[in-house]
Amino acid sequence: MVEKIKQLKKTIESLSTLPIVITQVDPDAIGSAMLLRFIAMKLGKDVAIYYCGHFGHPQNRTIFTLFDLGSIMFPIKEMPKEIKHCALVDSSQVNDSRLLGRVIAPIIIIDHHDIDAKIKEDHDENGFILIDRVGAATTLVAELVFAMGYTLPKNSKEATLGALAVFTDTKMLINATERDVIAYSRLLEHTDKEVFRQLQNYPLPQRYFEHFKDAINNWKMKEGRLVTGIGFVSSKDADQLAIIADSLIRMPEIQVAVTWGIVDNSMVRISARCTDPSLSFQDFLTERFGKNSGVKTSPVGIAEGGAFIKLPSGFWTGDELKGELLSLVKRKMDHLILDELDVNEQTNGHDPGDVDRNGFDLI
Repeated sequence: MVEKIKQLKKTIESLSTLPIVITQVDPDAIGSAMLLRFIAMKLGKDVAIYYCGHFGHPQNRTIFTLFDLGSIMFPIKEMPKEIKHCALVDSSQVNDSRLLGRVIAPIIIIDHHDIDAKIKEDHDENGFILIDRVGAATTLVAELVFAMGYTLPKNSKEATLGALAVFTDTKMLINATERDVIAYSRLLEHTDKEVFRQLQNYPLPQRYFEHFKDAINNWKMKEGRLVTGIGFVSSKDADQLAIIADSLIRMPEIQVAVTWGIVDNSMVRISARCTDPSLSFQDFLTERFGKNSGVKTSPVGIAEGGAFIKLPSGFWTGDELKGELLSLVKRKMDHLILDELDVNEQTNGHDPGDVDRNGFDLI
């Protein structure tokens, strides 16, 4: 740990400012970024956090409001084009399509997922890379904070968001490693307990229950797999797909649960969960949705993943075609998830997201 701390300090001190990039808005990415920001500010650096996607999940919207994150975090499109060097937390994918084509060269990488081989090969020896299989990326950053001898302020947003991140990403510590539990306990000492409770009891809008009802009414099951769609949904409500998938995978007879929705009439968003340890879930999704899909696996083997598939636009869109479009997507999704695919059929030799890469959902 001593060598890691030295290298992190050396890397941060070599920068005039530290841009931090998160490719997915969720508590773990937010908590990781906020704690790394805390370290960098302790070293006298200015920090800006840039995020991909939206604060659409009800819990994320609550976090955004309670902590005024709009003054700290900014959409990736606002990141100056000339900035390439940055810190990347809760991810190691430089070719992540959620970056909207932006080229980044992370000089700091902290992640708890499987590493992108290209990152490891190209990583600057003067930079800092920390990849370890724990339940939450925030655990890794919290360990650095405490090992560097820093004390988080009482009731601080960094401690509160850090504790929430570990608690949430490990499914209330069910999927936690011993390191996660220790980090969570130390963060909890400095957490605003009342705010923490609020973040656990975030409100779910009426639309969520309407979508959940649609998911139940539309589901199809076959041999331990479940697929269901909630129809057309706005981008601000699209994160509800992940909440629904988390609920459906808890059915004991289901090993794969996939939810989908047509977002803003322009793309199909897919959230997927898997509890079958014998199934390579990354291969399962890649075979069906191409390389524009992704998976993360918890320490106890529960896989979470998803994809975005761009729909044709222009002439082939319009209210008069919504029914046909919905029916077409439903038939395709039912087939992809419930049927075994022919080798020649698997993405037809190309990535279905090639038309317009828009990333994947891992929430």
